[in-house]
Amino acid sequence: MGRNDPDGLSADRSGGGSSYGGGDEEVQRGGGEFSEGRSGGDYTDDSEGDSYVDGPDDDEDDEDGSYDEEDDGGEGAGRGKLVRQNSSFARLSADSWLTVVSEYEQDGPNENLLFSQVEEEPKNDGAADVRAAGGTAAGRSVLDCVVDLLRGTRAQKRKMLRRYGERWIWLGDDLLSLNWKSKKRGVDMGRLNLTKVKKLKGSDRELTVEAQDGRRLVLTLATAEDAKMWLTGLSCLVPKKAKVTQMAKVLKERVNYDPLRDSWRGKPVAGRKHVNEYILLGGIGRGSFGKVKLALSTLDKRFYAVKIIAKSKKTAGVSAMANPEEQAVLRKLDHPNVVKHRDVLFEPEGERFVVVVEYMARGVVMDSSKLEGVKPLSEDGVREIMRDVVAGLEYMHTQRIVHMDIKPDNLLRCGDGTVKLSDFGEARMYDVTSGDGNKSSAPGTPAFIAPELCMSDKSPKAPPESYAADVWSLGASLFYMVYGRAPFLAKSVFEIYDSICTHKLKFPEQPKISRKLKDLIKKMLTKEPKSRATLAEVGKHPWFGERVVQKDEIKKIRITPADVESAIGRAVWTLPPENE
Repeated sequence: MGRNDPDGLSADRSGGGSSYGGGDEEVQRGGGEFSEGRSGGDYTDDSEGDSYVDGPDDDEDDEDGSYDEEDDGGEGAGRGKLVRQNSSFARLSADSWLTVVSEYEQDGPNENLLFSQVEEEPKNDGAADVRAAGGTAAGRSVLDCVVDLLRGTRAQKRKMLRRYGERWIWLGDDLLSLNWKSKKRGVDMGRLNLTKVKKLKGSDRELTVEAQDGRRLVLTLATAEDAKMWLTGLSCLVPKKAKVTQMAKVLKERVNYDPLRDSWRGKPVAGRKHVNEYILLGGIGRGSFGKVKLALSTLDKRFYAVKIIAKSKKTAGVSAMANPEEQAVLRKLDHPNVVKHRDVLFEPEGERFVVVVEYMARGVVMDSSKLEGVKPLSEDGVREIMRDVVAGLEYMHTQRIVHMDIKPDNLLRCGDGTVKLSDFGEARMYDVTSGDGNKSSAPGTPAFIAPELCMSDKSPKAPPESYAADVWSLGASLFYMVYGRAPFLAKSVFEIYDSICTHKLKFPEQPKISRKLKDLIKKMLTKEPKSRATLAEVGKHPWFGERVVQKDEIKKIRITPADVESAIGRAVWTLPPENE
């Protein structure tokens, strides 16, 4: 399966390409125009419904010594160049946050020990305090900046002389790599190993990164403030011995950076609660079952999204959390278009579940909390989103799992643009649970639910297994993304159910969409489940140009008794001193 461009905008490609919003969570989203310093072509955010057009310089050869995809054969690790940016902060971080072994450490341990202290108590030894007031980008702390880097941004990559090519750049979720890809090819074009960086330099809007082998990467950001943010974040991810400068000033005090004396969104890290290995930095939204918090693992030094859910909520999703067999299955799911589940913990005293999943930095592809009046996405952008979702859903169905709550809010995008299915609270696992069980209410979200699952006397007969219901919900999501409204509307939930079951599908006059897309939507929103398009037929539809294919062969997962036994851990809370 192909990769997506960062915003799902690629009129001339058929590749597929995703962040943490999850369910109904509210997540800050990226966006905005990048128009400064361009040499050609427009690159605008799909969340604004604009188009992505290749510039003329993308295929130009780079100057000698520059770092690009043609130079490294697509690998990129261990090679790179300097980056220039402007900043006025004097106290930056030092070593990389990583002490874990990774693919970047084949030739010896890295020297980036930023988080070697993460399990220790904060030291009162005069170490630099890099909080918001310390002169970092726009009053943001180092942690604030690092989290923003995971979301990625547009940048102009310097090529020959004054020639530039636009790139999408983002920080790898392992915090060990700076990645970029070109607009035209829409695949991962280069990766710079941050543990091998020798110099990091910021000047105005320019950021320069130089690797130990002397190769450089020179980027121009949209604004000086953006460049400052990238310099701030990257400075804590490069080795202590690396030279970091801002406007020709060496930032020596960064080596004293202590993450436990930093803050996130103005709240000191030292004052945050821990649950097991996870430091809960703060809230990033609220889902259908409870609060969602951003967390940092002290073991693998990655960010995660954590949901805290009260057991008292008598819903199918909460019941599934208490089922160790279902949780073992979720932890085994492994696909590039399915959000990864890491942990489910239970706190007997408070009767709460703590669910830890992959952090999706760029949030939902589209907020569907409003059923109409929303600005639609471009058809080309939606095509790229759909490629990823169809691939992920095919994987789920192969595992005999039906999602049961597909909607734009549950389609999340990570830094490189890949879209992933999330929120499996309503999922049915036919190899684990039997049929519909004792579920008395309609699953999913009313506006996106299939007719056969509606609580209506007009609904068609449901098949024994609900794979066709996922196709309907995906079709309703497709309709919503291109029109900015749900396909069937009414004043109440039960009227929506009746409308879904009885009303004829109508297409708004605006915006105009292709005939092929209308044909696909009609086939996905066929009311009788037996006549509805199958997921395989959706993936082969001419609207995609080239059929949706899996990047790797799908393998059926197997769970063992040991997997089931370890599926749900015990939540152990550690409170900051003032809260104990």
